[in-house]
Amino acid sequence: MNDEFIEGLRQFQQQALNLQSMMTDMQQRMPLGVEGTDAQGAVTVRLATDGLPEFIRAASDWQRRQEPEAIGAAVSEAYGAAMSQQMTAWAQAFEDSDWQGKADRLDSQSAQPEASADPAAQPDIPERDLRYVVSRPLDVLAEDVLSAFDAVDRMDETASEPAEVEGTSAGRHVTLAVTKGALRSCEVDRQWAAGQSYIALNQAFEEALGDARGKLNSAEAAGADAIAGLQVDSLLDEALAILRNPQRFID
Repeated sequence: MNDEFIEGLRQFQQQALNLQSMMTDMQQRMPLGVEGTDAQGAVTVRLATDGLPEFIRAASDWQRRQEPEAIGAAVSEAYGAAMSQQMTAWAQAFEDSDWQGKADRLDSQSAQPEASADPAAQPDIPERDLRYVVSRPLDVLAEDVLSAFDAVDRMDETASEPAEVEGTSAGRHVTLAVTKGALRSCEVDRQWAAGQSYIALNQAFEEALGDARGKLNSAEAAGADAIAGLQVDSLLDEALAILRNPQRFID
């Protein structure tokens, strides 16, 4: 690898470290346990770090504050209030950390090439170990690579519409629709809710939230397994092995 490439990589590495430092600073400034409540104070939602509710809790006198048919909407309202609180906190954290100024300085540094560092201080870029790679014929490898590209394209199309799952309580009286990082809706059986204490209602909220999180994790794991199944690393190793032996192109 030539010196220019190594220097470019070193600068990229430094920029990545600077950006990571900025993100860490922002995370430390973010308040934890942001909560929101509906206008009547019947339901409180606390946000987890992933943007989904950490918990949903009805007030002990929720039936005095909200009608049973409105309790699902109250959950959505409380969640929206919590998200608004979090957005306000984010805006304040950006302002307190001088994020824009730091970002401008990073852009300025990346636009100005630094003086070449001592070659001894430059990082060694490890090469892939191809000693044990048995490369298949080029046409077979090319077909698998094209298939992998097609699969990635399909994943990109699917990823543009985040998976939405529904979590339900044990008796299916509460249903929460969620996507990654967001609560979409909450539905509560009005006839069932009318006769429930806040304890039973909160238990149902907890069950539905746990079910939703479990299904969402399963959907994300399936996507990760699909990517792993493409065996991109193996295909890359085979391609590099062929490039190291040009004779393979004319076999």
